[in-house]
Amino acid sequence: MNRTVRIILLIIISLIFGFAITHVGLYFMNTNPEEYGLYFGTEGDGLAYYPLTIFFGALTIAIWLDKWLGTEILPH
Repeated sequence: MNRTVRIILLIIISLIFGFAITHVGLYFMNTNPEEYGLYFGTEGDGLAYYPLTIFFGALTIAIWLDKWLGTEILPH
């Protein structure tokens, strides 16, 4: 499999798992994305926790999958 295809696959899988992990966490916290923080801005606390949680969850999964998919994005 081409390295570019593996990297694209890594990104897609990571985002899906980041989204799923975030929604499982929201379920257990008994909240929804609006209450958790959807937007950057001056209303409320001003920090968009929802998209940031998805991003950092995806980043965590991507680091783990880098080894298993053989994309070699991270140095040895």
